[in-house]
Amino acid sequence: MSPVNAFIARFLARVPREVAASFTPAQLQAVQRAFGMRYVMEHAVDLRRTLRLPWGRYYLVVLAGRDRRP
Repeated sequence: MSPVNAFIARFLARVPREVAASFTPAQLQAVQRAFGMRYVMEHAVDLRRTLRLPWGRYYLVVLAGRDRRP
């Protein structure tokens, strides 16, 4: 499943069924652009690991790339 489709599936799972059924494809694309952009950005470095330590499990995420914000 692509990141965009995964985002839409998670989004639709959180709204009432009758509301989810009323969205058009264009509306779902607009929702994804407004809220889901962080899930589809590409980074030069994208390192994600789970650390198992004696006192629990933790995750580590390292993202790096060019800053394209205005």
